[in-house]
Amino acid sequence: MNKEKIKSFLGSFTTYQKCYLGAVLILTAIFAIFFPDMMLENTDSTLAVVCSVITVIANPLCELLISKQSKLNFVVDFFLIELTYIVICLNQGWYTLMITVIFFWMPIDVISYINWTKHPDREEENLTEVKRLRPKYALLMTVAIIAFGCIMGFIMTHIPGSQDPFLEAFASGVGMANGILLLLRYHEQWIAWLITTILYIFMDISGGAYILLITEFAMLINTVYGFVKWWIYTNKHNTVI
Repeated sequence: MNKEKIKSFLGSFTTYQKCYLGAVLILTAIFAIFFPDMMLENTDSTLAVVCSVITVIANPLCELLISKQSKLNFVVDFFLIELTYIVICLNQGWYTLMITVIFFWMPIDVISYINWTKHPDREEENLTEVKRLRPKYALLMTVAIIAFGCIMGFIMTHIPGSQDPFLEAFASGVGMANGILLLLRYHEQWIAWLITTILYIFMDISGGAYILLITEFAMLINTVYGFVKWWIYTNKHNTVI
């Protein structure tokens, strides 16, 4: 990315987007400084605590980049979210999520970055073309998610130390659906991500990872923003597949 492209990209951030990221940074700093005991249920690992702070900041940034239809979201996700979340999962006993991160999310980030690079918007170089999914395909994906959640939840109940196995399994299943839809540039990934985020909120409360609630609620706001933004784009370009 040359200097002109960098300048163009940075200039594409609106006042709302700058305020959004600024608010997340301020809230994270307040929690990290004044409420360190609310970061994780188990704060014995300094590395896990540091990773929590990084994740809190990086997640809203990544989601904002997705709403901007920018392929750079996959770079942020790989290096600042997935790697740090592995440490958090080990600390919290969320083994299904850890397995999903290693064998699904990290490879999907690489593949998605390559795929998005092949589909730039014809009018704005910082955008990637996105589209909408037909209802019958959405129904098939819903059935697959339910099956995955039930099967993986049952398996995880037999692994010592596993926490909230069914909740974790369904969060992983919907999250994977979100990853596939995002890879293929479908607008419906926002619906999958909304459900995933809500499930993550319950998991974070259960695990005492209250600082992560900052990023979860911030992402709920951005999910609505991204949903509307992509909806307008797909309506304007008539991209329903």
